[in-house]
Amino acid sequence: MRKPRALLRLGLSSVLLLALLSWFDGREIVNRLAQMDLRWAAPALLLFVLQVLLLAWRWQFTAARLGLHMPYRLALREYYLGVFLNQLLPGGILGDISRAWRHARSTARTQTAVHAVVLERILLQSVMLLVALISLAALPLPWAEGWAWALGILVLTLASGGLLWVFRTRMRRLRSVVAEFARDARSAFLPGRVLVLQVASAVLVVLVNLVVFVAAARSLGSTVPLTTLLPLIAPVLLAMLLPLTVAGWGLREAAAALLWGLSGLSAAEGIAIAVAYGVLYLLAALPGAAPLLINRLSMAQPTLGTALDPGIRNAGPDQTADHGPEGSSENSGAAPYPSGQSDSGSMLENRSREGSATR
Repeated sequence: MRKPRALLRLGLSSVLLLALLSWFDGREIVNRLAQMDLRWAAPALLLFVLQVLLLAWRWQFTAARLGLHMPYRLALREYYLGVFLNQLLPGGILGDISRAWRHARSTARTQTAVHAVVLERILLQSVMLLVALISLAALPLPWAEGWAWALGILVLTLASGGLLWVFRTRMRRLRSVVAEFARDARSAFLPGRVLVLQVASAVLVVLVNLVVFVAAARSLGSTVPLTTLLPLIAPVLLAMLLPLTVAGWGLREAAAALLWGLSGLSAAEGIAIAVAYGVLYLLAALPGAAPLLINRLSMAQPTLGTALDPGIRNAGPDQTADHGPEGSSENSGAAPYPSGQSDSGSMLENRSREGSATR
């Protein structure tokens, strides 16, 4: 990714968060976060882990429908790595791009591997969009204060700009592969029983997100009834999917402040709950860093071994070679030479010694 674009998204997240903390009671938000109840936070983290297990299975299943088979252990490792990168890198989708690219490198069917990731994400986000629209329709939103409408216009403007940017930069590329993409979509989602399984797993993932958000709210002491809280969650989570900031930070909190305010609730409470959800998501994604750490350690291991054992660094080739079952020096001495060269050298040396002894 180009650095100016990445810095722009990082700056947008920072500006939105700072603006929300200054517009609303920042001290109240911090105090709520400091009083997080681990009895609610710990089960939320566990649910996040179970969600990643389910997401990895969905990806493996979708890829298998396209004829690409991968072990579940590999799918879980790569998906967890993608979730971790999504939480750190600007845009919130670079982890999925990395996952598609890494899988594409391991197979000759590069385009199909990319389609498997795209189809898996499209269905999941389509279910989230549907749930969000139903939630918005169910919200009894009263006329709100001027700040709420101003914030709503800002969020809608950013969302519209993001969608237009995605359309402008991606649709031209999609048109060139639309036939192959449609074929892979039919393979991934049809026949009907496969579609039911795909949709059911996507709905389950969305439900886990809703439950985790409720747990985040309860961990901060929120007493908002479930009938009021549940319709607010999906639109907030949908806002964080827009690739305009870093992992949705700023957009998610702005959407929460808007919806809480429109519903007659405390906007500061909505912001605090959204931040708590983001923190829990980030903590749950930390195991995804394990593949990066393992690769880094494996690359550094020979260097560390040489540094810790100076004898290895100073040894000749024969000291580090495989000496065979008896460790004979003849095998190690012959290793650096072509076949027959060491034997002829020994014969010449012996003859010269015999000649000198005769003289």
